[in-house]
Amino acid sequence: MKLREILKGIDLIKVDGDMDREISAVCYDSRQVKNGSIFVAVKGLKSDGHNFLNDAVEKGARAVVVENNSRLPTPDSRLPTIISVPDSRKALALISDRFYCHPSEGMSIIGITGTNGKTTTSYLINSILGVEGFKTGIVGTIDYRFNGEIIPAPHTTPESLDLHSLFKRMADRKVKYCVMEVSSHSLELDRVYGTRFETGVFTNLTQDHLDFHGTMERYFDAKARLFRRYGLKKAAVNIDDPYGRRLLKDINAGRVLTYGIEERADVMARDVSLSMRGLNFFADTPAGRFEIGSGLMGRHNVYNILAAISTCLLEGFSNESIAKGVMLLDAVPGRLENIDEGQDFTVLVDYAHTDDALKNVLDAVRGLPHNKIFTVFGCGGERDRGKRPLMGRVGVEYSDFAIITSDNPRSEDPAKIIEDIERGILTDRQISKPVNWTKIPDRREAIEFAVSRALGGDIVVIAGKGHEDYQILRDRKIHFDDREVAREAIRKGTRAPVTRAPEK
Repeated sequence: MKLREILKGIDLIKVDGDMDREISAVCYDSRQVKNGSIFVAVKGLKSDGHNFLNDAVEKGARAVVVENNSRLPTPDSRLPTIISVPDSRKALALISDRFYCHPSEGMSIIGITGTNGKTTTSYLINSILGVEGFKTGIVGTIDYRFNGEIIPAPHTTPESLDLHSLFKRMADRKVKYCVMEVSSHSLELDRVYGTRFETGVFTNLTQDHLDFHGTMERYFDAKARLFRRYGLKKAAVNIDDPYGRRLLKDINAGRVLTYGIEERADVMARDVSLSMRGLNFFADTPAGRFEIGSGLMGRHNVYNILAAISTCLLEGFSNESIAKGVMLLDAVPGRLENIDEGQDFTVLVDYAHTDDALKNVLDAVRGLPHNKIFTVFGCGGERDRGKRPLMGRVGVEYSDFAIITSDNPRSEDPAKIIEDIERGILTDRQISKPVNWTKIPDRREAIEFAVSRALGGDIVVIAGKGHEDYQILRDRKIHFDDREVAREAIRKGTRAPVTRAPEK
């Protein structure tokens, strides 16, 4: 494709060099540049592509895109065309979209954003789409998948170039619907810029990622971009969430359905019944009342199902197809995933890594028949420190025994992270019961300890990592899967002494 064609519609400050050069690839990583590429220099969280311009030129880049006249040698026939733009991230998104021939235009893309529930909601919608017989794709936290192909997910939402490349592969395989988790990072960093969203879904907003956004207001503004700036035709919004109610005031979408349990909504759950076997309720909708049954557990999953119902009603699907699609999805990887090795107690692995998500999970578990609840949890390093004491308070408040451990400490000292978590236990006077907890920094030991203490009828919840099969320790990424470790611990079959640990 000619450079001139690729740059159509892009805001340009200055162009130095030949606009008729043939471009064979788009890159934002200088290590991927090959002869004939256009290299777009973007500023990342840890590095700046402008520092690697010379590398890109040496590897054969025919054009480079820089932000605000970043300096390069004066161009001549041997050097690439230099394109200066006001915002290289947006330029990358638009260049990628054009290079891959606008692939998102040929699909109905459903974007789901919010703090919690995105993954389960995406799986529910995908299940309903399957009942309707559509070819589908999923882009999300667990992986990217379409037509039987599964690609590991380094980010919930890929960088714009990778995203449009993925859309192109889906379009080539005649995918009709792409169900996509849209993270606040991707909205703030314009990873989804240039994507044609058909429908937007807002699940909820609670504290997370403040290490990146700084304040809850900026976090909300990032999420709200999907509904304000992307020309949605349809939207589904959780009206029970205060941020959802705020969003309704200035949402930019053709048709909106609200959903909820408490507030009056377009789609409501009535007569909710929760058990170890799942949940049941009646959905009151503009298309009539129908019964929902699901193997998913907990009140938070009622909201996820309502989000999926609202979305699929907006798509015009029948009540029967929606109910069947919900029923057919009985589990999501790493979301209250049951680890069953024939033991007489229950072990559940969940991705909950915010205080609200942990509370939802433990609320769901406390509604099940049980003797004691043991909870293993921690917090990630180099992430929002403000949520650590909140996690600590929830972990001990909603458990009979809490084991505080490491999550992905990254470059932080695990002991310091645990100290931050403990602060919510030691200083919070709102905890309404005697607290019983311990700290075991080694995550494997913590899981083994919890499993070894559990007796018949107890429930062990291992929270924070869910489907993840790795742990990040300083500059190393090691294999670590909570589900595997839990199974190994159960098979050992040994029990620690059952005496209560001293209260702290």
